[in-house]
Amino acid sequence: MKTIESLINASKKVYVRMRSDEICRRFFAQAEREGFTFGGKNPTDKHPSDLIAVLPDKTICYVGTIGRIAAGSGAENVRVINAEEIISKSI
Repeated sequence: MKTIESLINASKKVYVRMRSDEICRRFFAQAEREGFTFGGKNPTDKHPSDLIAVLPDKTICYVGTIGRIAAGSGAENVRVINAEEIISKSI
C-alpha cells in the first residue's frame, strides 16, 4: 500500500481527487494516522471535499480556484492522484 507521505514532492504540487465523501473521510483518517495535520487540526475534524492538496510539510488543505485550475492543467509540476490508489482498504 502506498502512503500519503510517499506522495510528497518538493518540486511538484500534489492533489488528491475524491470520488465521494466516504472516500475523503477514509483519506482523512489515513492522513491522520500518518501524522498529517489540516490547518493545525486533525484531518478527521474537517469536512470532506472532492480535491485536497498534500503539502511537503505533512499538512493537507482544501483547494481553491487557482489550485483547481492547476490540478486540471496537466502541467509537469503538478501531480493528481485518485484517493482510491493510496487509501488503505482496511479503514
